[in-house]
Amino acid sequence: MSTSEQFNFVFRHQPKRTSKYGILLTYINQDDADLTRCDRMLQPVAAFWLPFAYQNCTDASPSELQQLARSAIYQLKLHIHYLENSFGLNDASSALEPTQKLEKPFLAEVSTNGWHERENLPEMEDFSDEDDILSQLI
Repeated sequence: MSTSEQFNFVFRHQPKRTSKYGILLTYINQDDADLTRCDRMLQPVAAFWLPFAYQNCTDASPSELQQLARSAIYQLKLHIHYLENSFGLNDASSALEPTQKLEKPFLAEVSTNGWHERENLPEMEDFSDEDDILSQLI
C-alpha cells in the first residue's frame, strides 16, 4: 500500500441512548465549531494508542517511539488539566489521587498482544451490564 493510499475504517455501535456510551457518543456526534467529530474521536485514541500502533505496525526506531510516547503523555497531561479546570478540581494533589485505595500494588503487565492482562489490573467498577465499546473493536 502506498503512503498516500487511503483506507476505509468504519466503527458501528448502537448503545442504549441513556447508557454511558450512548451519552458519550451523543456528545461526540454533536456539531461543534472548535473540534470536528473526527478530531473528538481520533485525538484521544491517538493519545492512548498511537505509540503502540507505531511500535506494532511500523519499523519506527526506539527514539521515534519514545518521542511518540512523550507526545502522548503530554496530550494526556493537558487533558487532565483541562478536566481539573472544567470541573473545579484545581487542587492537583487531591484530583490525581484515586478515589479508592488499592489493596495490592498496581503492576499491569502487557501481554504479547499489547493488551493488559485482566488479573494484573486493579479492581474496577463492574460495567458488565453496560455496552462495551471495546468488544466491538475486536
